[in-house]
Amino acid sequence: MSTAARGDQSGLPIHANARERTDGVSSLEESISEAMDERTVAQQLQQLVIDPLEIFSVDNSRLVGTASPTPMHGDTSARGSEPRATNTAPDATWDFLANAAQMFEQPAELSEITQTDVDRGFDMQGYWWGGRAMQRRMYMEYRRTSYPQYQGVSHDVRLVLQQARAVDPTSQFYKFRYAATGDQFRCKINHFQLRDLVWATSSYDVFYWHADGVHVWNPWQRQQKCIVGRREMPESFRLSALCVDGGTVVAGDYSGRYFVKSIWAENGASASGPLGDTSDIVNHVSPSCKSGRVSVAMNSGHVSVFDVHRATVIERSAFDWAVNCTAESTTGALACVVGDSTNGVLADPRQGYRTVAQLQGHSDYAFACAFSPDGNLVATGSQDTSMRVYDVRWPRSAASVLCGNIGAMRIVRFSACGRFLLAAEAADYVHVYETPSFERAQQIEFLGEVAGATFSPDANCVFVGISDAVHSDTLAEFTRIEDPAR
Repeated sequence: MSTAARGDQSGLPIHANARERTDGVSSLEESISEAMDERTVAQQLQQLVIDPLEIFSVDNSRLVGTASPTPMHGDTSARGSEPRATNTAPDATWDFLANAAQMFEQPAELSEITQTDVDRGFDMQGYWWGGRAMQRRMYMEYRRTSYPQYQGVSHDVRLVLQQARAVDPTSQFYKFRYAATGDQFRCKINHFQLRDLVWATSSYDVFYWHADGVHVWNPWQRQQKCIVGRREMPESFRLSALCVDGGTVVAGDYSGRYFVKSIWAENGASASGPLGDTSDIVNHVSPSCKSGRVSVAMNSGHVSVFDVHRATVIERSAFDWAVNCTAESTTGALACVVGDSTNGVLADPRQGYRTVAQLQGHSDYAFACAFSPDGNLVATGSQDTSMRVYDVRWPRSAASVLCGNIGAMRIVRFSACGRFLLAAEAADYVHVYETPSFERAQQIEFLGEVAGATFSPDANCVFVGISDAVHSDTLAEFTRIEDPAR
């Protein structure tokens, strides 16, 4: 994991595959919209030099920034110690953003949201936008142009966007069904670069990391409960990675430790211990093709193969850079390893992760990777705002480059059926692409930081976890449309 630096993204262009949504706009608003120069709006909003990582509190219709102490990796200093620029935005723009922030500083109007509520004008987080499509559009534009871009390697995002494939984001593969909001559904993010914290073992068992432990959510019965409490974990266990597979919870923390527990057996056994040095960080945990094993990505530059039944590291392989994520093909013949390097690696896990090929093309460090079920494709997500899809038979260059709207691609997942590829950005957007052409996609839009996103094992559901100090904490479910038009 990188000591992430914020890049200079002033004048960031609007992405080619970021299509605006104007459903429900009144005829008057449509006329205004058509006459409005969107680039002018974006430039006007950009005059607000406000760090979106600040928590805005509203006092007498003014915004007061309270610095959010989000430490960089390897840096425990609070971001509040950084110098702050003053606001120079026009009064009208300032008033608009103040009103928007004031609206979000209060709880959402609904704690449970269904498709019927969405049809009435609510969004999937319980906020009512009926008749205010223009305000939402402007607010999302502001967030896109001002969201901080962290760079481990300095690069120009515009050059990355020039490589992006043209994608139609208006397809519908999954429809919204249900969402729950509130503190009990807050997926706690302990580090801004580590987001893969939502796992589904079925369409009705969705696991997520909460402030008081690991919770499971059943969207069909509309219930949630804690299955692994903090008291069961080692003292000061600050979770950085989570994996739920085969009836077992595996978690890693900031001190290089693991915690394992069987979740379905009554009084299930648990174990914990060190995976590395106490100064190390477990960046990611992913299931292995071999039952009862997981692959652990360590910030020290190691990949550890961990036997969850024996609670033992059975193999350890070293790389020249911090390893942020690993993934294995379904046959176990190949593994993808990405980290604090612009190049990923295809390796053979049967031979101590011997390098087979380099995956080139990213301009910054990568934090996510996944194989297609047939093992022919591998996708990598990077802080350069792109996801690259490689054909492992010809891995010299990416077969497709797909870019998001707001920032780094933090999570990538293929569906078990192989037809879809999910990519979650750091905030506001989750994309579901249709394979293998990647010419069509569904864009799921919301407000807040993404804690996790995943498919159910049967690919019939998509689950999204949203964690945000300003906007509504949400767990949302989308169900697959039986036969979406191809």
